[in-house]
Amino acid sequence: MQFLSSNEFTLETLRLISSGTGRFKKAELAVHIANALEKGKLTSDEILLAYVKQPRTWLSLKLGTCACTSNLNYSASLLQEFGQDGWYGPIHEPNQPKKKWYIRTYRIVDYVRRGSGTASQLDERYIRWSVIAEVDKDYLALSWDGFTYSSTADEHIEQRTQFPFWNHIPGFFNELANHCQAQWTHPNLHQLVLHDMWDKYLNKSINDVRYKWKHLRIRAEASGLFINAHSSGIQEIDVRGLQALSQKLAHSVLNILGLSGEPEKISNAEDAILFTLIKDWGTKSYEFELDRELIANEIETEILKEVKLKRLIKIHCYFGLKPNSKTQDSLQHLKCYSGYYGGSTRVLEFLLKELGF
Repeated sequence: MQFLSSNEFTLETLRLISSGTGRFKKAELAVHIANALEKGKLTSDEILLAYVKQPRTWLSLKLGTCACTSNLNYSASLLQEFGQDGWYGPIHEPNQPKKKWYIRTYRIVDYVRRGSGTASQLDERYIRWSVIAEVDKDYLALSWDGFTYSSTADEHIEQRTQFPFWNHIPGFFNELANHCQAQWTHPNLHQLVLHDMWDKYLNKSINDVRYKWKHLRIRAEASGLFINAHSSGIQEIDVRGLQALSQKLAHSVLNILGLSGEPEKISNAEDAILFTLIKDWGTKSYEFELDRELIANEIETEILKEVKLKRLIKIHCYFGLKPNSKTQDSLQHLKCYSGYYGGSTRVLEFLLKELGF
């Protein structure tokens, strides 16, 4: 019951598990589901399948095949106990015999302050971090949520920091590859996003449906120039600044060439400069959102009527261009946005389609 009521389950997931409980609060739902499990009205697989299919914030994808899907630790035990570090599963997807799910648990020591004033003290507790593996015949996808923690019991150091998941995910990939006798490799995310998808969607219409691509953030470095910065607290550059720079440079160059009065040439020059800065300037990470205009029979809600857009994906792509780094740039992965954009679930579906699966 503690697992069901924890942050690892969303309210929406609990409601999917137990229909007809829309008015229940989360704690009430957790009790209701735990009782249904105990009475045999729900199975552990039904609960765990809903759990593993829950959208998450972070995603890393590899393509390839595996020879087998091994039986590892008993996954249902996670509903009753904290468990040991390791892999649990598989959990089966009904009507999709080739798709399996695994859960990788990892225990982390965290220090939290209890009490206040001179009577306060740092207590040790444990966090169970769970990474979800979706294994299908052509790919492996790992998804997880991040969190902050304090790794020291030093009374004078209380700053909580982001847990460095990038130091652990590569090892988890390797572990599961060994269990499943698999050959998995990362797709070329840089080529897919900044070339293939740009060419397909950026300022384009497909079957008379127009797509809206919005640049949001970029971190890049090349030829001694850094565009900007790192996850050490420095704000990442807003791409509107890059657009302003591109506009200024384009006007300056075309003015010298005597072409400043030709709007189409100015627009093309701005795009060329902006694309060079984003595509070709050693881009380490890039954030964007992609939407498309709704067609007449797709108006579903009042909100969609107002915006007239179908939200497709919003992601921050880390291209993994520094494998020896101690930062996120060592791992190819994606930050996925929830809400209208559907988190890791929607992003995975979209990217697999773009990759031809």
